[in-house]
Amino acid sequence: MYSPMYYLTNKNSTVAKYWRIRTGINQTDTTLTVETNLKLALQNYDGVKNVDFAAVWGQPHTMAERTGNSVDNFISWVNNCLANEN
Repeated sequence: MYSPMYYLTNKNSTVAKYWRIRTGINQTDTTLTVETNLKLALQNYDGVKNVDFAAVWGQPHTMAERTGNSVDNFISWVNNCLANEN
């Protein structure tokens, strides 16, 4: 699922309600526009409640965070999403 855009254009797909996307500006895998397009497609997809997107200056593609570390930030985000479901 390197490119989830196919699934977003397929009306038979079940898409997650919550998305967290962090992208480092100093990446070599893909351009920032790929992740920006993903963010915009998700924001316009019925059933998606929240897209938490951030481009992080001076970081590589993976594990890009503005503060803290990626594991703790992700766990906190998941817990927040679960709290919003109740």
